[in-house]
Amino acid sequence: MEHVAAFMLLVGCSGDISVCKEIPVPVPAYESVAECRQQLPLQIRLSGTSDKRVLGACKEVSEEVFQQSATVDWTVSPDGRLAISFDAEPSLVASR
Repeated sequence: MEHVAAFMLLVGCSGDISVCKEIPVPVPAYESVAECRQQLPLQIRLSGTSDKRVLGACKEVSEEVFQQSATVDWTVSPDGRLAISFDAEPSLVASR
């Protein structure tokens, strides 16, 4: 069975959520979603951002994604929910 981990993402937004940007977190990877969610309120408080709204989410992810190149895509819905997705980039192998 493959080990499953969790990824934390914080986003700072304007009051009307029209402009948002990622906020760095000291520990983005956790061993479980439960552990990530437990740390989420603390990380939001410690973010040190001056943004009007700070949104956070934890996303379950396979360990494979952490070991490969992948992009993290996120969106904020009009009602203020942060959604995270991962897109694994294909591995390129050089040959002669």
